[in-house]
This record gives sequence, structure tokens and C-alpha cells, in this order.
Amino acid sequence: MIPKQDLNLNYIREALLRRFWYLVIPFFIIFLGAILYCMSAPTVFRAQTSILVEPQKVPGEYVSSTVTIDLHSRLRTITQQIKSRTRLEKIIKDYDLYPEIREYATMTDAVEAFRRDIEINVRGGNQAFEVAFEGRDPAKVRDVTNTIANLFIEDNLKLREAQAAGTTLFLDREMERLKQMLEQKDTALREFKEKYMGLLPEHMPQNHQMMSHLQQQLDSVNATLQQTKDRKVLMQNQLNSLRRMQAEANASASAAVEMPDTAYQDSTIRRSPDLAELYDRLKSLRTRYSDKHPDVLKTKAAIAKLEKGPAVITEDTGEDSGSDASRTVSGTSLFSEQIADLTAQVGSMNREMNQLLLKKGKIEAELNIYRDRIENGPKIEQMLLDLRRGYAEVDQNYRSLLDKKFKAKLAENLEVAQQGEQFTILDHARLPEKPSKPQKKKLLLMGFLLAMSAGLGLAGVMEYLDPSFFSAKEVESQLEFPVLVSIPVIMTDKDRSGILLKRALSAAALVSMACILIGAIYLLMSMDPMAIPQSPS
Repeated sequence: MIPKQDLNLNYIREALLRRFWYLVIPFFIIFLGAILYCMSAPTVFRAQTSILVEPQKVPGEYVSSTVTIDLHSRLRTITQQIKSRTRLEKIIKDYDLYPEIREYATMTDAVEAFRRDIEINVRGGNQAFEVAFEGRDPAKVRDVTNTIANLFIEDNLKLREAQAAGTTLFLDREMERLKQMLEQKDTALREFKEKYMGLLPEHMPQNHQMMSHLQQQLDSVNATLQQTKDRKVLMQNQLNSLRRMQAEANASASAAVEMPDTAYQDSTIRRSPDLAELYDRLKSLRTRYSDKHPDVLKTKAAIAKLEKGPAVITEDTGEDSGSDASRTVSGTSLFSEQIADLTAQVGSMNREMNQLLLKKGKIEAELNIYRDRIENGPKIEQMLLDLRRGYAEVDQNYRSLLDKKFKAKLAENLEVAQQGEQFTILDHARLPEKPSKPQKKKLLLMGFLLAMSAGLGLAGVMEYLDPSFFSAKEVESQLEFPVLVSIPVIMTDKDRSGILLKRALSAAALVSMACILIGAIYLLMSMDPMAIPQSPS
């Protein structure tokens, strides 16, 4: 029983002596078990290699890499590829790894064990990483570690080349798609220009110029038409006057038979004032035309004939050389000629007016065409702008992709030439000089501490559960009554002999245990793991 009071070093020493074997036996068993475990535990060797991440050899401002995935993501991808069943199963068969697992279990279990024994650690600020592998055969551990490191280098090259080639292939497909769209836009733009030829914005200055020119032609035709109408009206008036004069001349001719020559002469001379109309017409024509104009010449000829006619009559009358009938016929024929000439001129003017009207109609039709073109110009321009905007967008995207494709092709060539970021082995895996497991000193220290803790714990528990009193103070503290008399143990010779025998046996047992522990430790430390034949792993 552990007292509630007076717990001191003397009591602890006496308690340890009383519970000595509860302390020694657990310590001996546990510590010996730790030693035996260190001796029997399979020896595991560890080999590792360091791989440096070399940056791109060509400056980035000249060639930009299309592989933008970071090191950790790339390592995860490559690690998953290397730890695939196909890869690991091939390595297991090539190096004959885990034969005991394959013999008593399945290849799947061997692959899982292989995965657990592979370790990847990134260090040095993402500038390097380590590949490690654990196994029982140091030579195989070294070779497998180097094989895995080589796989990392090869897979990294393949991954970067595949990503660069995939980028180029994707850009090729996008460029082909945009090229087809560009051809469609170009065809639509060309068809639109062909359909609306003359209505395009670049044709508007020509349309305005043509419209102005046609308007000038129309104004000129209208002016000429109006002048022709005026001339026609003037000639029509003259024609009507001549017809009246002809009618009067015919009437005079009928009366000439009965009238004397003097009367006829007076009647004829009275008609001479009609020359004033021809002179007025000539004056009007000269204000608009030159003296060589046909109308001016014709009017002059008519005036000359009229002036000549009366002179002949007067001459004949003065000389009495002809009869009244001959003078009447001469005046009538003169009027007929003038009427026929004016009638021909009026017909010519009618034809000229018809031609002018036809020309005016054509000009007005052309004006309407160009007017419609100008009016529809903004609408056509907006439609053309939409087409050109779509064409420009596709063309810009195509040119941008063309530039990106060129850069991607450079990046792909960079990866093919192995001038991009690469993995380089800094230190190849070497033959392990000592095992990584078990760590004997660490296990022995842990075993010793565990054995001591177990012995002390068991001794304390037994002391706590024992209801016996070993001193008068324990009795007084428990019963709260003073002890009046205590009788010491009376030892006989037989009891003394028994105690001596127990002590001798205890000493022999302690010596044996110590020898066993020391011998086991010595044997453990003297074992050379490199000299022990390793079972294939």
C-alpha cells in the first residue's frame, strides 16, 4: 500500500526492493524483445538521386514556351504515369522485385508495395527534387532508383513535347476553321459588291458627279426645248401670216382681171409692210444666234424674196411689161414657196422637239437611277460596314492565330531540340553503404525506455494494490491510532539460510539476464548488414 503521507526517497527505495522482480522481469522481457526485433527485422536499404530542374536555355523574350504547367503539377502527372500498374509491373519483372509477395500473394499486392516504397520530395525552391526507393537488395535498390529517375527525365521530355505539339495542332485546327470562315466572309463580300455595283460608298462621288452632269444635260435639253418651242411658235405665227397673205393675194388675183393695173399695184404695194414681221424675227434670232445659223439664213432669204417680189411688180408696172395675171401668179408662187419653207421648218422643229423629249426622258430616267443610288447609299454603306466588320474581325483573329502558331511552332522546335526546361540528374543513386531500416540505436533506446517504463509501472501498480503495512507509521496513518508496541521479525537459522539462497539465486538470475542482454546487444552491433546475403526483393 502506498501511504498518503511521508512519501520520500527512503520509502521509494524500500518499495523498489520489495517489487524488484516486478521491475526487472518486464524490463528484461521488453528490452530483450527489442533486441531480438532489431536482429530479426528485415534489413531495408534506401537509395536516392537528386534531379535538377534546368531552366530554358533560350531566353524567354526570343522564344516563349507553351508548357506553362508548374513543377508540382507536372511532377504529379509524371508520378502518376510512372506509378501506373503497367510501368511498375514491368520494373518488377525486369529486376525480380518482391518475389515473396508474388509467390504468396498477387502482382497487384506487389505493385502496391512498390508504390509505397517510392518517395518523391521537392526541395530547393522548386529547383530540384529527389527520387528515393527502399528495398532489401542494395544493388537492386540502386538500379531501380536510377531507372525511376531516368523515367522522370524521359516522361518530362515526352510530356513537354506532347503539350507543345498539342498546342500547335490545336492552333492548326483553329486556323483552318478561321480560314474557312474568312473565305466565306470574302465570298459574301465579293458577292455583295457585285450585287450592289454602283451603290457602294466608293462609287458615291462618281454618282454625285454623274448626277450633276446629267442635271446639266437636262437643263441644257430643257433650254434647247424651250427655245425650239419659241421658234416653233414664231414660225407658226409667220406661217399663219403668210397663209393669210396668200389668201389675200389669191383674192386680189381674182379681182385683178376686173381692176386696172394701178389698183393692183396699189394693192400689192400695201402688202409690203408685212416685211416688218420678218425683220422683227431676224432681230430676235440675231440676239441668240450668229449670222451663220440656219434660221437666220432662212429668214434673210425670205426677206430678200419679199423685197424682190414687189420690186419686180413695180418694175413691171412702171414699164408696163407684163399683164395683171402674170403679176398675180408671181406673188402667189412667192407666198407658196415661203409657206412651204416655213412648213418644212416647223416639221423639222417638231422632229427636233421629239428627239429632245426622248433625250430628256432618257436623262430623267438616268437621273432617277443615280438619285436612287444616292438615296440607298447610307443603307448599302451600313450593310457593307457590317460585312467588312465581320470580315475584319475574322481576319484579325486569323492573323493573331497565325502569329501564335508561329510562336507555338518555335516552342515545339525548342522542346524537340531539348532546349527547353529539362530534368538533369545531379547525383546518380549509389550503392547504399548501410541500411536505412531498422535503425538499431534508435530502436534500442526506445526499447530501453519502454522496458523501464513498463517495469516501473508494474512495480507501482503492485505496490498500490498490496494492502500490507510495512511500518508503524503506515499503520498510524491509516488507522489514526498510535502504535504502542511493534514486534520485530525473529529470524531463525533456517530463515537466514533461505534468505541467503534466495539472494544467491536472484544474483545469478540478474547476472544471467545481464549477460543475455549484453550478448544480444553485442551480437546485434557486430552484425554487418552488407555481408549478410540478402533475400531477393
